Amino acid sequence: MTKVAVAPTSEVYVNLCKEKPIRVLHVCDDRGFLAVAKQFLEEPNLLVDVASSAREALRKLRNMEYDVVVADYRMPEKNGLELLKELRQKGNAIPFILFTCKAKEEIAIEALNSGVYRYIRNEGSAEATYAELKRSIYNAVREQRTGKLLREAENRLHLITENIQETLLLVDKNLVITYASASHKWVLGYEPNEIVGRSISEFIHPDDLPAVLNAIEKVFMDRSGGKLELRCKNADGNYVLMEGTSRVLTNEDNQITGILITARDITEQKRIEHALKESEEKYRTLFEESMDAIFVADAETGILVDCNRAATELVGRPKSEIIGMHQRFLHPPSSIDGKFSKTFEQHRKTAGGFTIEDQVITKTGEIRDVSIKANLIEVGGKKLLLGVFRDITKSKRTAEKNRLQAHLLNSVGQAIIAADTEGKIIYWNKSAEQLYGWKEAEALGRKIIDVTAAEASKEQAIDIMDRLARGEQWSGEFIAKKRAGNNFPIIVTYAPIKDAKGKVAGSIGVSTDITEQKWMQEVISEALQKVVELNEKLHVVESLTRHDIRNKLSALNGCIHILKKRISDKTEVAQQLEELELISQQILRIIDFEKVYVQVGVEELSYVDVERHVNEAAFLFSDLKGVELINECHGLMVLADSLLRQMFYNLIDNTLKYGQKTCRIRVYYEEEENQLKLIYEDDGVGIPENFKKHLFQEGYGKGTGYGLYLIKKICEAYGWAIVETGREGRGAKFIMTVPKKNQRRQSWLRDHQLNNALKTVGK
Repeated sequence: MTKVAVAPTSEVYVNLCKEKPIRVLHVCDDRGFLAVAKQFLEEPNLLVDVASSAREALRKLRNMEYDVVVADYRMPEKNGLELLKELRQKGNAIPFILFTCKAKEEIAIEALNSGVYRYIRNEGSAEATYAELKRSIYNAVREQRTGKLLREAENRLHLITENIQETLLLVDKNLVITYASASHKWVLGYEPNEIVGRSISEFIHPDDLPAVLNAIEKVFMDRSGGKLELRCKNADGNYVLMEGTSRVLTNEDNQITGILITARDITEQKRIEHALKESEEKYRTLFEESMDAIFVADAETGILVDCNRAATELVGRPKSEIIGMHQRFLHPPSSIDGKFSKTFEQHRKTAGGFTIEDQVITKTGEIRDVSIKANLIEVGGKKLLLGVFRDITKSKRTAEKNRLQAHLLNSVGQAIIAADTEGKIIYWNKSAEQLYGWKEAEALGRKIIDVTAAEASKEQAIDIMDRLARGEQWSGEFIAKKRAGNNFPIIVTYAPIKDAKGKVAGSIGVSTDITEQKWMQEVISEALQKVVELNEKLHVVESLTRHDIRNKLSALNGCIHILKKRISDKTEVAQQLEELELISQQILRIIDFEKVYVQVGVEELSYVDVERHVNEAAFLFSDLKGVELINECHGLMVLADSLLRQMFYNLIDNTLKYGQKTCRIRVYYEEEENQLKLIYEDDGVGIPENFKKHLFQEGYGKGTGYGLYLIKKICEAYGWAIVETGREGRGAKFIMTVPKKNQRRQSWLRDHQLNNALKTVGK
């Protein structure tokens, strides 16, 4: 498809498009037509967005800034003109082009009456139609953007003319005033409308009029501006000395339409200059060569009448620009209070000179700190304020930096001490005062070795100072002393301070009291030694005790068995022997529990094969009593230890003992997003509901009460959670929730288990 090329209508437009491309919103309910139109219209500086309904167009106009809307007439819900009316009701004045095949005269009339920028019929040659549409878009944007620029320029011009100190006049070829700035009111006392329409000759001194007319004639002839001093009559009838400049105004055909005259009151300036010349030779050299900036201003009006070279450098303005300027323009807005700067107001009301800190603003907008000392002087009967400005920007920043550094050094928790090359203290922060007991004023100037080193550390301190003098650093432990005389350990780091040439100019050290750390280290070492000794004793006692009890219980069980054979006909005695045998078996189980329990949390966790540990647990039973074991954990690895086998052993043991009608045991797992559920279930009689609340408590259950308690503790050591969710009559079901990445047990867990083990041994 051929792109439609339309030449920009002006250089201004080209510049506008370079700064900001045109954005067009094309609205039509025919998406195919929108696609074709987009290809015809789009180019680097013309971007086309589309909307298939008025509702979509309104939404896009709320969220995006466009330059032009191109809309079809006939659309569902709202036609193009209804869309335009709604935009205008909302205050949106975006240029609107109606581009439609609906070629009725009444539509065209209604469109123009509704404020449509252009009404274009989509008929005939596509290339010609889209060329016309693109031209209309260009023209609409050009008018909109240039109009906006014109309004902005007019606003800026209005602000300038309303606030400048000079007067502005526009005069035609007949020298009739066509425009007068508001500044005429405070310069000459005229309201602008009082002088518009009158000839400028009415306001010029008769003696100066010929020279003025000659100058104006020269401006018309040469089309070049000029500068002229003249006397103008003010509203009081007095003449004011003015300095005026002029330049011609031309139209598009380069024909002169008038003259722009700018003038400023130089009456006071001339009078003051004349007076200053009387004594200028006496102070000019000193004035100009002073390192400080000097400004001279009229004490009554604030107009600057003189300044030196340093003053021009301070504010970045030439002398010609400074003279005649009001003094308040030397300062940022924050320093202005009414007509004058705050410091100027203070100085002009005080006879004696005094110094005040303030700020000045340079021509580039940079803010600089200054100290100002000003004096009122009188020259030719006129009061002047002579201000000496000293740039203190760098010194203030340096002072602020030093204050910040001092604050930071005083805020740290370590003692910071600096010494010169002779070892005399030159800096001593607050933490040093607290650590060593010497106030800063007491420590400064003393030898650092005499103030900080314990008697036993003097030789070490001398060696450290020698190393620092060679430019070396030193870190380590050191025995220091307080002012009261008591010694204490510190950890200290010393470094040499070097000057710009790399020569050692002193040293700085950071020291921290480690008395408490040393004490804690000794306490911990002693405690660890005691734990090691206790652990060895506990291991010996545990092994010997468990072995002896097993032997005694084995002998007891043998005696019970012999007695049962001999008195088999005495039912009551046999029953008592069976109870003794049961108690003996329970004691053995408790011993077995204690043996396993002390191992909980001791082994380092590693990834183990669940299938293998289930099979090994089942293998420990000589007879599963016909119960089928289904192990569905092939390939499953979890973070655990060897007690995983014991856990499954206890679960199987409970099933065989209390399941009653158990036929099947199943072990399997289910994976979820962030965890895994390891499930053990049987089809026995299950667990009564009233048992479940205390199921995992120590000592609760039909046997010893330690089996399920041990299982829960093993799970906790692994970072697992375990619950029983089976139903009474249908079987038991234990669900162990395993995180995807098991967390290792915390250190307190091992301590907790050790305490419980000690209690068990004690019992």
